[in-house]
Amino acid sequence: MTTTAAAATSTAPPARRGSASFRLSDLIARHHHGRNTVFVSDAVLGQRGTGDDPVLYTAHRDYLPCRRLLDTDWFADLVEYQPGVLSGGELHRSTGHWNTPTQLEVFQTLTGRTLMITAWRTADGRQTLRYQECPAGSLAAIPFGGWHLTLVLDGPAAVVNFYTDLPTTRHPAVKREDANADKYRRAPAVEVTAILTQDGYQLAGPGLAAWGPAQKTTEPAWLRRALHGANLADFYRKGDRSKLASLIGHARRRLPAHSPLHLVTENR
Repeated sequence: MTTTAAAATSTAPPARRGSASFRLSDLIARHHHGRNTVFVSDAVLGQRGTGDDPVLYTAHRDYLPCRRLLDTDWFADLVEYQPGVLSGGELHRSTGHWNTPTQLEVFQTLTGRTLMITAWRTADGRQTLRYQECPAGSLAAIPFGGWHLTLVLDGPAAVVNFYTDLPTTRHPAVKREDANADKYRRAPAVEVTAILTQDGYQLAGPGLAAWGPAQKTTEPAWLRRALHGANLADFYRKGDRSKLASLIGHARRRLPAHSPLHLVTENR
């Protein structure tokens, strides 16, 4: 896989409070602590204790200052993913988790190339699994309440995202510290990942049997329009109330919402 180390390094802010690196051992710990709400394959679990404990990613929380607009708090993070392959051929990856039912979260890959896998269930019970290849500059959005996982196709890869929990009459806004504490324990993980092949990659994992064939998707055109030609970081920094309200309107019309039957049996 081709690397873009110099470009990725140029996007990173200095290490500071709020920045933390996550290793394979941290991923496995979250898997055990959450009682399988973080998916880790048996092959990767077998890598524990071998002395091989690579850094998977470094998260820079509050990469841009928090904003308070439209009765909600907006947050922006930057995550640097390191290239590599784990036991069983699995690509280096994020932890993966379920968003809250009202969380609006959008991403832009700045350098490298990533793979975003998302899953959700429609109101009529239909299970949907999608994946999107994200080269540098491309955008992605997560369904309200949906599950998502990021993997590195070409790295190092830098990804910026911003997010907020939108207050509604049914779901009051969730404080970020509460959402963060719960997001790795909210429901069983979707047991799907991606492994390296001679031709690139393929999706793998027992969740494919439960969720059915994955659909390949592309950058959402509505999100590109909603940003009015700005990159994600500039839109976050400079967007006024009307532009953020427009983004919310686009998202509520276009983004699906996850409708779990039972949180405790999400992927069983």
